[in-house]
Amino acid sequence: MGYFKREQKKRVVKPNLIPILDAVFIFIFFLLMSAQFVDIYEIGSDAPAISTIEHDSDKNPLNLVLEISRTNITVKKGLDGRTVKRLSVLTNGEFDLESLNSLLINIKKDNMKEESIIFRPSSTVPYAKLVKIMDSVREVKGEDNETSFKNNKGELVVISTLFNRVIFETII
Repeated sequence: MGYFKREQKKRVVKPNLIPILDAVFIFIFFLLMSAQFVDIYEIGSDAPAISTIEHDSDKNPLNLVLEISRTNITVKKGLDGRTVKRLSVLTNGEFDLESLNSLLINIKKDNMKEESIIFRPSSTVPYAKLVKIMDSVREVKGEDNETSFKNNKGELVVISTLFNRVIFETII
């Protein structure tokens, strides 16, 4: 009689995953610790749009535009773009935002329902200065952050916001 070979079952070796999982866990930990968490701020602005609504012929739209360059801010209004005022840079290199704010308050008194202003900045104007100008045109600056005046009906009107909708004009 012959020998019967006893078949040996091959033993399946399972890999030890614990060291790999430890390494992945440590890698994730170092990635999280080395990540830079940066606060990103967004300032809302509308895209320029072409209006298809016909305006009243007796009432001209405000169409308030700020042309901003490194040396001055030119305030224009109306469809013809007539210049209302030109504000030059002060000696310290900053814009005269107080004068701009008081000028816009006077314009707002005559145009209570208007909420938009168009920015036409030069490409050389720093972003930080644009943000300061945007802050100046949105809110009334002063002691109380509001101003009051009588409208054409004789009613007392209190305003704290000027032109909230800032639209950047694109030049094609």
